[in-house]
Order: sequence, then structure tokens, then C-alpha cells
Amino acid sequence: MALRLIVEGCRDKVRQFVDFLKISHQWRFYNRSRLSLGADELRIDYFFDENPHMKPSITTRQISKLTLTSEDGIKMEITLLDAEVVEMGNGITYIHGKSYDPYS
Repeated sequence: MALRLIVEGCRDKVRQFVDFLKISHQWRFYNRSRLSLGADELRIDYFFDENPHMKPSITTRQISKLTLTSEDGIKMEITLLDAEVVEMGNGITYIHGKSYDPYS
């Protein structure tokens, strides 16, 4: 299902915002309509959906490094994609993410 985006305001700011959105190759924009609302105001109406040919890459994901230290000082580092850290209380921390290490 397609999404609809309506951007309305100062002509220059609307254009800058739409240009910024178009940088992302994850989305495919189509069926645009423009409406001039006055000398300095513009409304742009877009439909867009996910680009079926764009696969998420490592560079578009949040990368986090987790370092664990044992009681005897040994350190282990784990690299995670899209890590989430949740403080559970009572000194317990829940860390969730995806590992992309091809050698693990």
C-alpha cells in the first residue's frame, strides 16, 4: 500500500524538504502534484512506497559495539546492528540486537 505525503509552506523550505527526502533510495516517489498557494507558498502532494529493488545495507543501519568484561578482566567485544538497551531495574540491563559478524 502506498503512502501519501503532503508538504505545504514556504516555497523554498518545501523544496528543500522534498529534496532531502529524495536522497533516500529506500523509497520510490511517484504521482506528484504541485499547487501554488500564493507568491511564496507551495503545496506538494506525493505518493510513495518502498523501493522493491533497494535492499538495506550495513551503512543504513545503526551499529553499536558492546564490550563485556569478566570478573578476571577478560574483555569481549560484540558488534550489533540496531541494538536496543533496556534498563530492567535491580541492576539488570537487557541488550538486544543483530550480529552481522561472518566469522562468529
